[in-house]
Amino acid sequence: MKKFILGMVAVIAMACSFVSCGNTPKATFNDEIDSLSYCYGVLFGDQYSNFQDSNVVVPDEIMNPDNFLAAFIAAFKRDSNNVKISVEDARNYLNDFQQNMQVRMQQKRDQELAENKTKGAEFMAQNAQKEGVVVTESGLQIQMVTEGTGAQPKEGDKVLVNYKGTLIDGTQFDANDSIEFNVGGVVPGFREGIMAMKEGGKAIITMPSDLAYGDRGAGQNIPGGSTLQFEVDLLKVVK
Repeated sequence: MKKFILGMVAVIAMACSFVSCGNTPKATFNDEIDSLSYCYGVLFGDQYSNFQDSNVVVPDEIMNPDNFLAAFIAAFKRDSNNVKISVEDARNYLNDFQQNMQVRMQQKRDQELAENKTKGAEFMAQNAQKEGVVVTESGLQIQMVTEGTGAQPKEGDKVLVNYKGTLIDGTQFDANDSIEFNVGGVVPGFREGIMAMKEGGKAIITMPSDLAYGDRGAGQNIPGGSTLQFEVDLLKVVK
């Protein structure tokens, strides 16, 4: 949004130069971007003609600057002969476009979610065949690299651990050394995996998305539906 506002300053300066020179670019309507650009131009031109601030948000689309300027200048000059779309029709078009964009974005998210779950299931099926991997009733996979000999954490305990978290493609999304946290304060898969370990132990914990961050994911680094893998060293159990 900030980039767009800064860009608008340049656009307005350019538009004003066209107005002062008496030039009005010709609009073309070949695709959705052309119509979208013209509609934004109509709205901005009308709003700036009345010295009003605009609350229009431009989506991440490539804009046709000629159409934007043509509409902006025509609306700014109140040039009814060159305004191809009324302010009301432009507003309705943009409302419809934004609703369609929301539908497209949701469809894209649903597709990515389904793909992540499919890839995750395939990864876990292969991982389950590795030597030493134990699959629990919940579907969690635990591979003990080093068996611990000390205390085993229980619900309500705190633990001191080293850990590294990765996606199934090997992308690391998090890592910490000597971090302390409550066993009950982490995602279900991590909690179950930690409670299966003993002090001094090291394990690789692999969890499906429903035992991790689910369909929502977590921030920019963990997409929805992601299967996660943690390499964990259990240093100490704090009762």
